[in-house]
Amino acid sequence: MPLFMSLAAGLFVPLFVWGYHLKASGRPAPADVEVQLKKKRAPEFGPFGSIINPIGRPFASPVLGLITGPGKSRLRRRIDRAGRPAGLTLQGYAANKAGCVLVYGSVGALGMMAGQGLVGAVLLVIGLLQTDIVLWNLSRERQQEIQRQLPDFLDVLTVTVAAGLGFRHALARVAESMPGHLADEMQLALRQMELGTPLRSAFEELRQRNESESLASFVTAILQAEELGAPLARALTEISVDMRRDAFQYARRRAQRADPQITLIVTFLMLPAMMLLIVAMMWYGTDGSFGDVFG
Repeated sequence: MPLFMSLAAGLFVPLFVWGYHLKASGRPAPADVEVQLKKKRAPEFGPFGSIINPIGRPFASPVLGLITGPGKSRLRRRIDRAGRPAGLTLQGYAANKAGCVLVYGSVGALGMMAGQGLVGAVLLVIGLLQTDIVLWNLSRERQQEIQRQLPDFLDVLTVTVAAGLGFRHALARVAESMPGHLADEMQLALRQMELGTPLRSAFEELRQRNESESLASFVTAILQAEELGAPLARALTEISVDMRRDAFQYARRRAQRADPQITLIVTFLMLPAMMLLIVAMMWYGTDGSFGDVFG
């Protein structure tokens, strides 16, 4: 034991000197290189994407072959509405879909062989629908965030334009100062205009990429103001007021939709639990005899 401790202490000294030399020379240690490689690794789409996507990539092309031309166009619009999460493309969608079917289908097949037919069928359905459900959920959350951010974005844009800055420069300045999904969409439209796309075409594509009614109204008003030659500052002020009113109405609609959901939760979760609690207390209070309660 003393000999082992002496060897460990003796090994500590050269390791310390080597580490100090690496730090002083600025060269990353092997552990630092591994951490940097992990940081550069691109994220994968979907739950367990790092496992599912590599399995499904060899089958991505056959899956894409099963989708028709109009179906690919609709799928591309869905991916755009979701903001292309993790750099998702049609090929990536097909790889994730194939991987989900293979992974969940294999586990479901094992469950069926073990006599659990219902579990196997449920897993197969999950494998078929998981990619679309995740994409739909991401798209819904993104569109809701755009809907929430638009009134504040327009208020700042109106003030910036009223201060004398041009529309494109004001749009770029506000998009840089207010990061989010709405700013990403505006910056994409600005990059398209920098590459030579007309303002009308860029904003029409912006409207097509999103399902937000308020954003569609904003784009329509901007295009009308440009076509009719109306003062942009006054048009933005009117649009901002309309967006505030639309945001208030949107919040009221969401609150009204929440009432039936709360009632449903109370009816099917809280009420049965309360009834079971009352019955259990009656059972405990009568020592298992309900005859004392009903006479």
